Amino acid sequence: MITVLKHLLEGTGISVPEKLANQPVTGLAYDSRKVFPGFVFVAIRGFASDGHSFIESALASGAIAVIAERPVKETESPAVLVNPAGNNRNLLAGISAVFYRNPWEEMKTVGITGTNGKTSTAHILRWIIESRGTQTGIIGTVGHIAGGRNIPASVTTPDSLDIAKYMREMVNSGDKACVMEVSSHALALSRVSKVRFDVALFTNISQDHLDFHPTMDDYLDTKKKLFSLTKENGVRIVGSYVPGWPEVPGSITFGERDKDTYRITNIEVRLHGSSFILHTPDCDYPVTIKAPGRFNIYNAAGAIAAAVQLGTSAADAAQAVSSFPGVPGRMENVDCGQEFLVAVDYAHTPDALERVLKQGALLAEKRLIAVFGCGGDRDNRKRPVMGRIAAENADVAFITSDNPRTEDPLAIIDEILSGIPEKYSPLVERDRAEAIRKAIQMAEEGDVVIIAGKGHEDYQILGKEKIHFDDREEVRNALAVRGYKCVL
Repeated sequence: MITVLKHLLEGTGISVPEKLANQPVTGLAYDSRKVFPGFVFVAIRGFASDGHSFIESALASGAIAVIAERPVKETESPAVLVNPAGNNRNLLAGISAVFYRNPWEEMKTVGITGTNGKTSTAHILRWIIESRGTQTGIIGTVGHIAGGRNIPASVTTPDSLDIAKYMREMVNSGDKACVMEVSSHALALSRVSKVRFDVALFTNISQDHLDFHPTMDDYLDTKKKLFSLTKENGVRIVGSYVPGWPEVPGSITFGERDKDTYRITNIEVRLHGSSFILHTPDCDYPVTIKAPGRFNIYNAAGAIAAAVQLGTSAADAAQAVSSFPGVPGRMENVDCGQEFLVAVDYAHTPDALERVLKQGALLAEKRLIAVFGCGGDRDNRKRPVMGRIAAENADVAFITSDNPRTEDPLAIIDEILSGIPEKYSPLVERDRAEAIRKAIQMAEEGDVVIIAGKGHEDYQILGKEKIHFDDREEVRNALAVRGYKCVL
């Protein structure tokens, strides 16, 4: 279906010159480097650069129209149109929905938000849905999948244009459902403002992204915006298992309270898996999951609740969970035949780090050894908090580098150390590979080693450069040095 400019911009308040009104639109872009003949370029003021600086470049590449947020004195081109509302992020979401014809209306959709657990819950849910024969796409932190095609992810929730494009690809490729991780940035920056969900799922809330949100109240209020994006008969599901969860009238809840719609009991956490009983409105079901850690039980319960709302029976969902292989970088076991557990986890917030370390301590027959750092150019208020958490919960804590970005790694480490009480003696190793090697070198039978912070990431950001770095590879290298047979 060909869209012409006047139809694309209908209802936006933008004045379209008669000569441009019936021009066919072949594509949309907010990056001038991705403009081709027939495209509409939307200039957005970003955090690092301003799209208005690239208007001439977009026109030179063949854009039939440019949408600016303000009059642009640098050009007199009649193709530069001004958005009177002044917010091109909202505009981009709207015209992307028009151009790609609201693909979310042609499939079952689930949006998952919360500080922790989004990725695991999303992947467990996709596994359940696909086990019932329904081809399902996913948009999230460890990568997007559309019609079986893997698409690398640079952020948890991409921009509105990319969301609409990926979801249209899903529909066209036979996907009947889409599971999407929805970050607070996406909700605040209008990335999902036009998307509608059959199920909106809230996992939990804890401190994170206070470099972006001024307060925790603002962070929570932003997360709650997901509940306004459900379809007419959409369902809201809320995890009640940690403090601060929002009480949403008419919502379904999952947790350990007697009054939860999906109640969790009989929790057992073991070295290589977990089990529990899930009490549903229908019946009670035993559930096993291969991934260790109590938090994976909550993720599985939330995924089962969502699957049931989409039409899967609770019995089938519980059975499917038992064969779920796990999510890359989420309590991912690196097993080379050693007598101790080594797990790589994405935990990069105070709450996530505390939870993964407490679970590691429960699994450890002897010592818990932790390796972690904090990212640069991000919320520095959580650094001393995470330092204290590591010191209090691990028998041995290595403080190292994460993604320092443009900050001095040693300055970040000093901020982490500032939160550690004097009675603890953490080990400092700036080089992350060396910190992992030392942790593996000291590990003995019955110990548990947790490498936290980067999880599935296969890079490290030094300054503005990305270098290849994978915690799992570094663990295998360290285990190989000790004589264990690892596939490198």
